[in-house]
Amino acid sequence: MPSNPSRSILRTLISATLIGVGTLGAVASATAADLNIRMAWYMPPHTAVDAQGNEVAQRIQSMSHGQIKVQTYPSGSLLKESNIGQGVANNTANMIISGMHWWSNQAPMLEWDTIPFLVDDASQLLTALHGPLGQDVNKEFNRFGVEIIGWSFYGYAKSYVNTQRTIKVPSDLKGLKMRSEGKLSALFLKRQGATPVAMDSSEVYTAMQRGTLDGGVSGLSSIVSRKWYEVGKHITAIHYVPLVYPIQVNRQWWMGLTSEQRDTIQKAVTSTESDAVARIEKEFKKDIAVAKKHGDQVYRPSKAELKQWQQATEALAKKNYLKDAGPDGPKFLEDVSKASSNN
Repeated sequence: MPSNPSRSILRTLISATLIGVGTLGAVASATAADLNIRMAWYMPPHTAVDAQGNEVAQRIQSMSHGQIKVQTYPSGSLLKESNIGQGVANNTANMIISGMHWWSNQAPMLEWDTIPFLVDDASQLLTALHGPLGQDVNKEFNRFGVEIIGWSFYGYAKSYVNTQRTIKVPSDLKGLKMRSEGKLSALFLKRQGATPVAMDSSEVYTAMQRGTLDGGVSGLSSIVSRKWYEVGKHITAIHYVPLVYPIQVNRQWWMGLTSEQRDTIQKAVTSTESDAVARIEKEFKKDIAVAKKHGDQVYRPSKAELKQWQQATEALAKKNYLKDAGPDGPKFLEDVSKASSNN
């Protein structure tokens, strides 16, 4: 999963958005026959996000009877993790699928989906995102010249892989040097007696192979798709909160389309969301099977052990989230809570 970009990049991004997106953003009086969409994501092949990206592209073209073309740029081939948000804001890509928390340096309230056990059912979360929660998220994105037109999910957020031993409960992390995912992850690891290391996901495999890193924290889909399981033989698979990956468009480009084009694209995107929910559940089970087939020890904590994970992570994450999120933070958590209680 992506690490947060620097504040300087985001300040540049906001300035560029306010000034305008230039010639790339011009869509004036586009007709259905001449519309070509550049769509990008950075997740690798054989992941839920990659599958949904391809499905979105195919359905847009099918539902428009071929009048709207979609050129896809998967696996960071156009925009990488570090610049994909900036890329949709300046219309390098018209449409992207990217982690919501990409924007959290500038809008820290958007990091709510990294709170463990906040909600553990993707269907439930999707319902919330089609209500007040999604509306509040979209308002924040609008500040950056970006519009959300649908929802995707990375999968279940935090599992653990390492070269040393089986991690059953949080205290088992003591003494390990672990790649962390953001400040909340780093704080949690440190409290358990581990040494957190900030490292790009592309560097983890080699670091574990060389022994400079004992392991890392990531979603199970990344542990498998990036093949960390080849060097780290101990995996703890936890059904944590599903990370939200909004399907985003450049807002100026979007508003320049005809209402017919927007309606077709919106319907195509929405039609893939149920598949996305089913896919991350299937992917979680498939990734466990892949790792086991490779000879890894994959551990699923018992109910009692999960309670220890929950007690060690949830309160800490909520406290730190609310400290940084400002006055809007409680509203996001309230939106999720309301949706959860209604299901």
